[in-house]
Amino acid sequence: MQSRRQSRRLWRRTPKQDRARDTIEVILHATAQILDQKGAAALNTNAIAERAGISVGTLYEYFPDKEAVLVALARRQLARDRAIMLDVISAPGGGSFPERVRRAIRVLIGLHAENESVRKVTMATHLAHGLWDEHAEPVRAVADLLAQVEGALPRNVPLSQTSIFVLTRAVVGVVRAAMREQPELLRAKELEDELVNLVEGFLEAGLGRNKRSKARR
Repeated sequence: MQSRRQSRRLWRRTPKQDRARDTIEVILHATAQILDQKGAAALNTNAIAERAGISVGTLYEYFPDKEAVLVALARRQLARDRAIMLDVISAPGGGSFPERVRRAIRVLIGLHAENESVRKVTMATHLAHGLWDEHAEPVRAVADLLAQVEGALPRNVPLSQTSIFVLTRAVVGVVRAAMREQPELLRAKELEDELVNLVEGFLEAGLGRNKRSKARR
């Protein structure tokens, strides 16, 4: 409910025609360029409009302020994250389970390493507007798909919905924390290795619990 209320405040006009959608893309691209090149302190609606090559009045036709632009940019990034991660997990012939795990983690880290200065600002603004459900939606979709795709999870480890929840949030949480606190880790292979170890250790612990449970029967 809160997300819907926020959505109405963050948009002045919903783009319906190609020209309007193109204008919004230009605005979002200009915003990302300013954040990447000059930082959040240089961002305001006049700067965005100037970089986008439009009047500030045109910008205000779609967005009430710069925060609304940042939220729209965050939403686009989250939608892209979702699509890419779902493609990685559901790809046919994805190899062995360990190979799938490493590839998925590598892609996840890569997404956050790509323009992390832009992502850091946009995601913080997105959360500041209380859009928690939207923020969690990509990882929720990944968790749902993991339970459905053949070979995405090892057969010998029975994972409950709760287990999948814990595992996916742990991995994504670490990557997001690295982006906020130590972005240099996103370019260190050690982070990828440690996350792979986290997943494998979690699953090995589950396998051990499963064997002990069977032995007691």
